[in-house]
Amino acid sequence: MRFQALAITLAVFAAACMAPLAFAQPGTIFNYTIHVDFFAYSCSLSVTEVSLYDSPGNVIGTASSPYGGEVVIPLSSQTPITTLTAVASGQASWSSYNWPVDGSRSITLGTTGDYWITITMN
Repeated sequence: MRFQALAITLAVFAAACMAPLAFAQPGTIFNYTIHVDFFAYSCSLSVTEVSLYDSPGNVIGTASSPYGGEVVIPLSSQTPITTLTAVASGQASWSSYNWPVDGSRSITLGTTGDYWITITMN
């Protein structure tokens, strides 16, 4: 009985020690879904390009939205992405007037999951 308890304790201890190694295995993929929303005061938007940048400044995703609103950009990485910057550019219109707009916003990410960014277009 005492031996069984010791064996179970050692097995649990060994599993607990090896668990972090399973998460740090080479080939681990971190998946993110980035939802980028756009906002402009009293006008229609045509967002011609959205680019996502990691903290060193590398482009890691792009999309466009012909009607403003929202774009969804899935990302996969072999290392966690800690900071993400979304940069958007496009055109706003009101009545017969059109003008270029842009905006950006940065957020901090966790290990995986869905994240939302709202960009005010200026």
